[in-house]
Amino acid sequence: MKDFLDELDKEISGSEVSKEANVAPVENKAESVEKPADRKPKRHINSKKPQQKKKPSAKDTEVRGRFVSTFPETKFYLPALREGYTRFIPIGGNNETGAKNMGMAQYWDDIVLIDCGVQFADADLHGVNYSIPDVSFLTKYKDKIKGMIITHAHLDHIGSLKHVLPALGMPTIYGTKFTIGLIKKSLDEAGLIPHSTFVEVDAGSTEKIKVGQFDVEFFRVNHSIPDCAWVYLESPAGAKFVHTGDFKIDFTPAIDEPADLSRIGEIWARGINLFMSDSTGSLRKGFSMSEKDVGETLEKIVKNHTKGRLIIATFSSWISRVQQLIDICDRHGKTIFLSGRSMLENVNIAKELGYLKMKPGIVKKMTPKATQGIPPHKQVIITTGSQGEEFSALTRMAEWRHPSLEIVKGDTIVFSSSVVPGNEKSVVGVINKLIKLGANIITKDDGEVHTGGHAFQEEQKIMLNLVKPKYFMPVFGDLYFRTVHKNTAVSIGFPEDKCLLIDNGNIIDFAPNGNLFRSRIKVPIQEIIIDGNGMGTATSHVIKARDKMKNAGVLVLVYKIDKKTKAVMGHIKLETRGLVYLDEVRHIHRMIIKKSKDIYENTIKDVPDMEEKDLIKIIRTDLEKFLLQRIDREPMIIPMIVEV
Repeated sequence: MKDFLDELDKEISGSEVSKEANVAPVENKAESVEKPADRKPKRHINSKKPQQKKKPSAKDTEVRGRFVSTFPETKFYLPALREGYTRFIPIGGNNETGAKNMGMAQYWDDIVLIDCGVQFADADLHGVNYSIPDVSFLTKYKDKIKGMIITHAHLDHIGSLKHVLPALGMPTIYGTKFTIGLIKKSLDEAGLIPHSTFVEVDAGSTEKIKVGQFDVEFFRVNHSIPDCAWVYLESPAGAKFVHTGDFKIDFTPAIDEPADLSRIGEIWARGINLFMSDSTGSLRKGFSMSEKDVGETLEKIVKNHTKGRLIIATFSSWISRVQQLIDICDRHGKTIFLSGRSMLENVNIAKELGYLKMKPGIVKKMTPKATQGIPPHKQVIITTGSQGEEFSALTRMAEWRHPSLEIVKGDTIVFSSSVVPGNEKSVVGVINKLIKLGANIITKDDGEVHTGGHAFQEEQKIMLNLVKPKYFMPVFGDLYFRTVHKNTAVSIGFPEDKCLLIDNGNIIDFAPNGNLFRSRIKVPIQEIIIDGNGMGTATSHVIKARDKMKNAGVLVLVYKIDKKTKAVMGHIKLETRGLVYLDEVRHIHRMIIKKSKDIYENTIKDVPDMEEKDLIKIIRTDLEKFLLQRIDREPMIIPMIVEV
């Protein structure tokens, strides 16, 4: 797409969607999707070993993007699915909040996947970028995957596509216009666009599309990003699933149409077997606030702001919030400046796809030159960094590292966002830095400057009553959130024994008569982490080692050994980091060196020809016990033996 940043430097003049190099064309018509043959496959997906093909197909061709996509090998095979049964497996999103959401539906030889999100790493995972769904078991069945259905374009629903798609044979992606637009941006950065296929769907259409043997429908709902959808799946055996993605009920959204409740209210008559519903907002009573109310509050702030610059921090995907601010600033004669890479990119895509409307000159890229001649109180800066991210635009402002803006006394910062659980410390840290610079701070505690994108309890009740499923599965949340959601369902008369609190990897099968069977077999789901250019597990030795170094420091021993006699030559060299305090160094170092020498000499005396790796293991183990007893610390110990 045409670079909106260049447009902003020239002032916006309404351009058309530009050339997109090497982008696979979007199929806009559902009829273009090939229908499966009306015959049973010769071999079942759940045979002990997948069928070997005589000739390699496109699915078997290795696709390499710019990001790692090699998952750990696994010996696990899906258990046999009885004829006429339909299966669902949550792969990610259960037992975790705002994280790597993903599910799998299966009928006979066809697999359909729903969402493919990412989870940013906790502080405990030192140095890790993020974690992604564990699709290791699916790599055996990549030729059976008929499509990837995406409910909306938040990172916890699309962020892992660049890693997962190559590993699964680049299945076709189904989604709404804006969702596909943001996915294309991500896959373009990954170098995967030439290998990608997209089918664009209209969430307002009543038309069903075929994804493998499944009939699929999209239903328009509201969230905090445009073009969100519920997904309806129906297998040939009559099993009917509804997956909400993230949603809320908003009768006055900023740029979207309200949720299509009339259409949603009709699906109960189809006899829904399984309703999977967003649990993120399940702790909140009542109804969520409308975007209209937020807009009214922001307008008062913009209108009454007469001193210093007004800086509004929000999520870069919150396009409706950006549109509200554009309209408000237009009415009050103020200019918007955009700051933050993701904010600029998402606004670019939203504008090019027609989701943002603006007059020429009202929106500019944040640069020192762009602000010249515009009084500070006429400047409204929309920025990323509402979560206190280390390298975000707002954090750089707070630390006077921003290339175009320095916070000064009299500036006002509005946090038009909620704090994602786990980010509280980072957000407070940024706020403290901004206050020290003389800035005024406004958060949602000071007024209605933000509303969430997830249904509260009363909205959850409405949807349960509209859908009237046979079984209900709360999704997207840890056990506490999902249990509260279950209790909300029970409070309106939903049978408790029909509520499914299942974890990632649990397998549920539906018989043709609609009865549910839970398998005793569970898919082994690990926490797959992305660490720079590497992929591993959260239990790997690398992560364990980092944790050990963080908690107790590191100790390095270098033994200089006579090659012939195996005797220690000279003094053992010792280096420690993060282990001992300055006043302890001499005493503890002397003690460690003496003990290390004793361990080595006693071991060699007993087994003179011991292999080096076994010797190092003994030194490490014995020294760990010694240090735990003497100084009550367990550092990482790295013995090195150099023969001369």
